[in-house]
Amino acid sequence: MSRVRFAPVLMLGAMLVVSPGLAQAQSNDNPDNPECLGDSCGKPQEEGGGCGCGCGSVWVNYTDDGDTLSYTDDADGDGRADDRDNCPFASNRDQADGDGDGVGNVCDNCATLSNFQQRDADGDGIGDDCDPDRDNDGIANEQDNCPLIPNKDQANLDGDAQGDVCDADDDNDGVADGTDNCPRVANPDQVMPADGSQCRVDADGDNIADSSDNCPGLPNPEQTDRDNDGQGDACDADDDEDGVLDDDDNCPEVANRDQADSDGDGRGDACDDHFCVVVDPTQKDQCLDPKSSFAVSAGGTKTLERAGEALRPPLFANRNGAAMEYRWTVTKRPSGSNAVVENPQGAVTLSRNWQYSYVDGSVPNFVPDTEGTYELTVEARLAFADRVFPEQRVSTSTLVLKVGEGDGEGGNCSSVPAGFSATALGAALLRMLMRRRRSEQ
Repeated sequence: MSRVRFAPVLMLGAMLVVSPGLAQAQSNDNPDNPECLGDSCGKPQEEGGGCGCGCGSVWVNYTDDGDTLSYTDDADGDGRADDRDNCPFASNRDQADGDGDGVGNVCDNCATLSNFQQRDADGDGIGDDCDPDRDNDGIANEQDNCPLIPNKDQANLDGDAQGDVCDADDDNDGVADGTDNCPRVANPDQVMPADGSQCRVDADGDNIADSSDNCPGLPNPEQTDRDNDGQGDACDADDDEDGVLDDDDNCPEVANRDQADSDGDGRGDACDDHFCVVVDPTQKDQCLDPKSSFAVSAGGTKTLERAGEALRPPLFANRNGAAMEYRWTVTKRPSGSNAVVENPQGAVTLSRNWQYSYVDGSVPNFVPDTEGTYELTVEARLAFADRVFPEQRVSTSTLVLKVGEGDGEGGNCSSVPAGFSATALGAALLRMLMRRRRSEQ
């Protein structure tokens, strides 16, 4: 059976280089082959000290006949691949391991005592299993009441086997120090003794000592501190540290110095998980949700100081820039009133912040002639079917107008973005809608 011989491949950075010289040197017929001499090759072996073929690496024979060679890491340059070296960072070609723990003698912190985990609490280079003073406090382990925690004074309040620094119950009263209101005075009933000098002062009674309580005068056992300023949320006037006091902050738990509130619901955009445009602050639940079917709003409620004061009824919708027809009617009036809406119907297309701008020359106008409560109802119809809710094209809403019953509020006006001609666009749409309406009759 013929053998196929492979030339070694050298890895140089990102390049693969095949060396013709090495191809001959590594062949089984070449007596200088470091892996296999002549035609005799045994089990995989390692050769070199890490620098013969590039420092930090060794040749490794991966096949039985020794024809294929490869590199592997050898950090300590002792000719032993790191993954098979019992001291990969300390040169030990002989791999001596006197205690048989899998860690070579030259790097074993307890070379004469098996300790595979190599624990060393005090970091002195002597493993815990063979270190006569594990915490390096000058007290031998056998005499140390806290052998793993330095405590040269060996303080031990309750005189038990554990020193105070490692004793979970210093006064030995059965109540752990962390919850004991007097951790250094035995009081299993937790009644504060007359002399409370050794007791933990907890003025607010939240079981957190005043010395470590981030709100010592206000109960807050959870100790939450969102802005990590050392002052607990329960007593911090600015929980999110955004410069706006919690009482005035529309997102008291999320930093938002700009206080942006796009939908006007009183909850800042930074913490608002539901966008729904509030038209009337007194009726926040009757907001306009852009994700719902087509809906309009007449503004909720308004007040005028006196009869004879003109009002332009506002028109809002949960769609921006939607072409629609509208018609206003007076559906409720006080006794003796004959007021009607002038220019009650038309069409609109332009909106800003969900409020529509009427077309010049076709602006609805209402002048109440008697004090009392009026209701103006608007019916709107989309010019084109909505893509998501095609069946819902008509919506109505009512404006409650109180005349002579409050401080009054001026007309509701809205400008359109520069560069748009509301008159031309609205008039054209109005003509189109009117023609279509006549053709449908």
